[in-house]
Amino acid sequence: MADFEDVAFIENLEENMSSGPEVAPDGEYNCKIVESTKYKSKAGNYTVKMTFQIDGGKYKDHSEYYNLWHPNENTRSISNQIFTRITKAVGFKKYPSDANYFVGKELTLGLKTFEEGWKDSEGNERISNRNKVRYYKANPSEFAIKEEESSSEAKVSPPPF
Repeated sequence: MADFEDVAFIENLEENMSSGPEVAPDGEYNCKIVESTKYKSKAGNYTVKMTFQIDGGKYKDHSEYYNLWHPNENTRSISNQIFTRITKAVGFKKYPSDANYFVGKELTLGLKTFEEGWKDSEGNERISNRNKVRYYKANPSEFAIKEEESSSEAKVSPPPF
């Protein structure tokens, strides 16, 4: 008996290869910022790249680029609004002094999935699923008062004196 007699041989590996975790389906996910870096883009503008770990690593990480120093005022304004939402969602009252201070912070992302066409290194047309962030919001606090606890019918103990 040959060593590999009962083992299937895969003719076309590219079609069967997994590139790691899949992108997240449409929905709302708890995310952790695992990278936040200010760098100079190829165009010469400073940009912040942020990478979000989706649902504890269950899905493919998602990266976003924020053109906070773009020369076009409209582009810069849109990036600034989005980045301010992220900053508030992770609990900062103002921008920190270093982009790295975002690493480890958690927030909720609303994600949508879409197909994107691209060409591989051999010039072949490919289609992949990608995520797009629809919104950013703060995670619920473990210390938040639950609705039933805040009702006027809730019993309050008298003070101990």
